[in-house]
Amino acid sequence: QPQNSLPDIVIWMLQGDKRVAYARVPAHEVLFSRNISNCCGKNCGKLQTIFLKV
Repeated sequence: QPQNSLPDIVIWMLQGDKRVAYARVPAHEVLFSRNISNCCGKNCGKLQTIFLKV
């Protein structure tokens, strides 16, 4: 089976040393390409609101 070549990006919210919430963003959505503009992800360079999961 095919596998993703880029892992997802995980954003953690920390409280002290504990991980209290997280969000997972697929890397292909925020990927940047300097040479080819249509190879950038759909959310590349855009301000996003990301809801965290507990």
